[in-house]
Amino acid sequence: MKAYKLGEFLKIPIYIHWSFLFILLFIGYYAFAHNMSVIEIAAFSLYILTLFFCVTLHEYGHALMARRYNIHTQDIIISPIGGIARLLGMPSNPTGELLIAIAGPLVNLAISFLIIIFLYVLGIGIVLPDTDSLTILTNPIGFIHLILVMNLVLFVFNLIPAYPMDGGRIFRALLSYKLTKLKATFIAYLVGRAIAIGFIIFAFINKIPSLFFIGIFIFLVSAKEYKQLKMRDL
Repeated sequence: MKAYKLGEFLKIPIYIHWSFLFILLFIGYYAFAHNMSVIEIAAFSLYILTLFFCVTLHEYGHALMARRYNIHTQDIIISPIGGIARLLGMPSNPTGELLIAIAGPLVNLAISFLIIIFLYVLGIGIVLPDTDSLTILTNPIGFIHLILVMNLVLFVFNLIPAYPMDGGRIFRALLSYKLTKLKATFIAYLVGRAIAIGFIIFAFINKIPSLFFIGIFIFLVSAKEYKQLKMRDL
């Protein structure tokens, strides 16, 4: 997997996948298609970079919680469809897996709360932005509102029980309290595949490329992880 090292923080290397180049192409295409001004292009680019910065913080949530269970993180890789913290193992007890899985989404929720507090300290409050207009990105307060919405969306989206997404891992951990890990993984795998198919169909109908690729990723990786666990169990 071709990736380029961006740096290292808290002894965890951060890499960017080569396919991230498509994000730059997307920004260029979007700017051209919407006849954006230089200021709008800069604001839109900053918004995309902020999105992936929040994704990186999300992955650090997983990695730092895993460290509490003496599980090291090989690295964090950022790609156009999100990030992944490559953990070198997983706790055998469901509580450990549950806390590691939920730590990422909780980072996005924490960012949202911090933004809400910041807005109320300024006496602004929360106003849902009109995301149909790109001009909001050039307004500092509007930009902050969009960052708030972005993190709330990341929090909710990652709780969808589509294994191996965070929500799917949380679902498996909860099942593991009553079932063996293999049986819990099998159920989570079936649910994850059903949701993945739903993602693919919805993305195809509504022309959402990112969701389409996320659905493909979930569909393929869920099967791979289940087969690997089944072989280890045997």
